[in-house]
Amino acid sequence: MSENVQSDMHGRKGKRPIYLCLSWGMLLLVGLPYVLLILMSLGSGWTFPQLVPDQMDLLPWRRFLSTREGMLTAMLTSVSMSLIVGTVSTLGGLIIGRTVHFSTHRIWRFLVYLPFVISPIVIAICLYDLLIRLDLAGTFTGVILVQTLFALAFAAVFFSEMWDPRIDRLELLVKNFGGNRWQIWRHAILPQIAGLILICFIQTALFAWLDYGLVSVVGGGHVASVTTRLFSYIREANVNQAAQSSLVLLGPALAGVCCVILLFSLRLKRETLAEPQS
Repeated sequence: MSENVQSDMHGRKGKRPIYLCLSWGMLLLVGLPYVLLILMSLGSGWTFPQLVPDQMDLLPWRRFLSTREGMLTAMLTSVSMSLIVGTVSTLGGLIIGRTVHFSTHRIWRFLVYLPFVISPIVIAICLYDLLIRLDLAGTFTGVILVQTLFALAFAAVFFSEMWDPRIDRLELLVKNFGGNRWQIWRHAILPQIAGLILICFIQTALFAWLDYGLVSVVGGGHVASVTTRLFSYIREANVNQAAQSSLVLLGPALAGVCCVILLFSLRLKRETLAEPQS
């Protein structure tokens, strides 16, 4: 028994350097584009033979975040769209997905998948006339409504496939103990799907954060978001502001990479401390 334990420990120690090399190699590949974007956002006077800019300071970022550029307004608009679309789509998709899952009519599942049949841009163009009649074209509310249409469909599909018999048994248990509908959701359903709700919210919020097509078509240039500002800087060949917009746009992804690095470091440290005890 002890020989098997020792051989298992030696096998883990032999594989650890490989895992470390692969992990740090992947982190290096992920981090290199961010390093290049940081250099482009801070530098000025970048001539051909040199690998780094002639001058690096925070002056480009001060100009970028000034009121004259309107980037702070675009960031606030994108954050507001992400939070509203993510919250409404997650809550609505949870209810619709549960209804579709337990429904015996196939038409509801067909309607849930319908927004994905045609390109979102085509649907937005088709809805543009209706938005004009409702005075919603070129408005923040109109953009949110169209984004929510697709995010809600995604959330409904997401939640329609995650119900299992275990949740049904927990619902029946709470109901047999006299629980009402709210208590069934609170004690049987929500604790089992809390992680899935967070995942769905993050995905729908990122959809609204990274969306360019719907904002440009429905917003008509009147709703400024981070993505629309980024493409305008690219068309203007403004390297500094394009790199700065890219870093702001990729901020959630960068935060996710940092969280993964932190969790990996904590796990590695926990395994290292646990080895002497074993």
